[in-house]
Amino acid sequence: MNYRINRFKVGAILLGLLIPGAYAQTSATWQLDKVVSLSRHGVRPQTDTEKLDKATGLQWPHFIVADGHLTGHGYTGMWQQGQYLLSQWQQQGLAVSNDSCPKPDQYFFWSSPSQRIKATAKAMADGMFPGCGIIPPSVKAEYGPLFELYHLHQMHPDKAVMRQQIMARIGSPEQAKARYQADVERIRKAVCAPGSCKFLDKPWGVSFKATGKPQLKGPGKVGATIGETVRLQYSDNLAIKDVAFGHGVDADAVKSLMGLHAAEYNLVLDTPEFAAHAGSLLMRQILSALTANTPLHSRYPGDARLQRPLVMFFGHDSNIAEIQTMLGFSWSLNGYPSNDIPPGGTLSLARFHNSQSAKEYVRVRFETRSLDQWRKLTPLDKQHPLLYQDFNFKGCEQTEVGTLCPLDAVVQRAAKLLVKDGQQLAVFDTK
Repeated sequence: MNYRINRFKVGAILLGLLIPGAYAQTSATWQLDKVVSLSRHGVRPQTDTEKLDKATGLQWPHFIVADGHLTGHGYTGMWQQGQYLLSQWQQQGLAVSNDSCPKPDQYFFWSSPSQRIKATAKAMADGMFPGCGIIPPSVKAEYGPLFELYHLHQMHPDKAVMRQQIMARIGSPEQAKARYQADVERIRKAVCAPGSCKFLDKPWGVSFKATGKPQLKGPGKVGATIGETVRLQYSDNLAIKDVAFGHGVDADAVKSLMGLHAAEYNLVLDTPEFAAHAGSLLMRQILSALTANTPLHSRYPGDARLQRPLVMFFGHDSNIAEIQTMLGFSWSLNGYPSNDIPPGGTLSLARFHNSQSAKEYVRVRFETRSLDQWRKLTPLDKQHPLLYQDFNFKGCEQTEVGTLCPLDAVVQRAAKLLVKDGQQLAVFDTK
């Protein structure tokens, strides 16, 4: 065991010397032996320009790619992020080499079939292993069970419970109107032609799509999309005159237009009943990967590929919201609303072992670029790190590699809301 620790430590130090600005987070006490991550796609345009035009009475700027597709700017940002994350994990001991193309038994990637997400997965794989031509697989269908279970009508929550949980946070329509009135007026002033945006005057509430997924009624329904679109315009480095029609002059101005987008997370996507039924199938794969080669693994069996040192999933912001809610993890990052999940946001569960004992610990971390890091495509390094926050609860401890929590405690929290929806489905089918 001592030989293994020393070898990793020396390798990490050498890597830090070879990579400019690399994170110097080596540790003689803590060694990283497993990473399981879930990333949102990079920057894209709005998914439905015609809908925005109709709602606001204005012609929204077009990006140079089709609605909903990953932009070149988004690809580059995710390429940089892949390189940055792998260099950190390697320095901390992860046994995945990029001196040459990695062996298949070192990693397992899996992506949603959505174009922007497949392209994001490719960008991160290219950043980590340039020139290797790694193409993360996905199902050959419009939707896959891991990331779009509700589209397959395999999510079966109790609608009455969902409604009760959501309405408890919304309150009465009058209470919600008062709470979000300033956000509504900022949207109206920035992106609405005279006489348009009638949705902003409708009462707050909740409805359910045919898939069973909840959605806000009233200002939040389209207002959330507008806030996200303005953020995407700024992040993709569109001319300021095109960012919220000239109102998104800087990162602070963009954040001020994201209040209704934040409401979508806080009032709907972070609902325990929805998260449990939409996210349990994905959570089971995460737990199978995280507990590999530990006594806990027998409780969470899964595909053998999940036992590899590096396991990365690529999905939607809603997927991260589901896993976040099941864990009970909240974050607040500078320049974003609380619990926001920006393009490229990555939730990672990094398993460390202590050289002084056999006990395993986990660092649960959410990290993302700032708005200006996205806009400028700032190189990511020690001087320009990603924004991040670690999960911290009773029993965790602060270390030189971040907040570490006992593996069994993390697993216990993650499993608290598990249900069986989708368990009968073939998860990693590429046929």
